[in-house]
Amino acid sequence: MPKVNREGKALVLSLEQLGAVFAQLRYPHNAIANLCYWTASRAGEIVALPTKAITAEAVLIKQTKTKVNKEIDIYPKLAAALELVSPGQVYCFPGRKPDTHLTLRAFQKELDSVCESLDIRGASSHSFRRSMATHLYLAQVDLESIRQTTGHKSLTSLTEYIDISRLQAQKKVAAALEKIWA
Repeated sequence: MPKVNREGKALVLSLEQLGAVFAQLRYPHNAIANLCYWTASRAGEIVALPTKAITAEAVLIKQTKTKVNKEIDIYPKLAAALELVSPGQVYCFPGRKPDTHLTLRAFQKELDSVCESLDIRGASSHSFRRSMATHLYLAQVDLESIRQTTGHKSLTSLTEYIDISRLQAQKKVAAALEKIWA
């Protein structure tokens, strides 16, 4: 069930929806959305990302929920998203006042406006994280690798993020059984 009035799970965006959202969001919101997706992180973690957390090799993200740092190696798509970050500040996405960052609310407000204009219902700032987990799973990345990328403590909590239809699940099981018993 998609998220409505802060109830339910955030919508998993299709690749087409992601592309449209990325294209319509204005800076710095498009950069935040890209980093949320490409690092499978919470929006609150990205808006508060200090510039010193980005090195030539990786991005170090302090997870707000678990208080554990996760390190994401920089790969080409993430590198392209990082080019949108303004260097030389305390935070990647500075706020209006010195030494503050853009608020999560400001990002969510812009995202809501763009999703409404695109007629996408049920999306939230958490949609990027859920979308990445689901897209990786559908690309047949193993669950442990996805768990490490998202920073979930357990596979059980990760599986709640992955959104596949009953039909997709049955097709995967049928294909696996054919392979096993071929």
